[in-house]
Amino acid sequence: MALIFSGPVVGAERVASLNLCLDQILLAWLPPQNIVSVTWLSDQPQYRNGAIPEHIYRNRAQAEELLPLKPDLILTGQFGAQRAAARLEDLGFNLVRIPDAYSLEQLQLQLDALEKALGQLPALQQQKSRLQKLLVNKPESTGGTKPTALILSANNITYGSGMLEHQLLTRAGFSNLAAEQGINQLGRVSLEQVIDAAPDLLVFYGGAQDFAIAHLAEQHPVLKTYIESGRTYRLPAQLGYCPALAAADVLQQLQQKRMDLVEQP
Repeated sequence: MALIFSGPVVGAERVASLNLCLDQILLAWLPPQNIVSVTWLSDQPQYRNGAIPEHIYRNRAQAEELLPLKPDLILTGQFGAQRAAARLEDLGFNLVRIPDAYSLEQLQLQLDALEKALGQLPALQQQKSRLQKLLVNKPESTGGTKPTALILSANNITYGSGMLEHQLLTRAGFSNLAAEQGINQLGRVSLEQVIDAAPDLLVFYGGAQDFAIAHLAEQHPVLKTYIESGRTYRLPAQLGYCPALAAADVLQQLQQKRMDLVEQP
């Protein structure tokens, strides 16, 4: 979904970030001329979503790097770059710590904090409204049953209760088999367990374009039948490090996937 840039941020026309997720948010939601610096990580191939304008300085979370840029507002996360953040605060810079998000509840708090820091950006308002509507519109169960799903990430890691990924699955109308098996947060499943569980939807996590031993499970003949029958979904890697930009899309797509499965004969 295309996001619409707003005009200059009131009172903060020069914004910098010391956090990868906040980099991504600024690059997606702010006009480029209002961004003076993001971290070097956002310019790495695995995180880059597009060309970053040359005028935007790629910092390594060092306070001294931001001094000559004279930002009006500096955003950082809860935990990273704390030494630089404290130094910049001591020097009188306007620094705002944005809470991390590991659940839907925390994600909504994060969006509220971003709105307070950046103002009512059209793209931010759009994302907040879209997520709220998707959360309100819960799919109806059919015949008292829900289609089942299982997440399979690198090295056969799966996601149980207590995780944002689990919340998105259940909000979309799926029953998460990992959570039903008592897995809290992260766990590991064998291919035999995946095959025995026979989920209606098999959910892969991360990109398939880079072949790695960690993703060899996807080459298994039985799992290939899931792919060929359309009973798979791939969670974007961005959901893991910046859910603010991915959660609404994922929830909408999972809801549609559930409808497609329920309608199958």
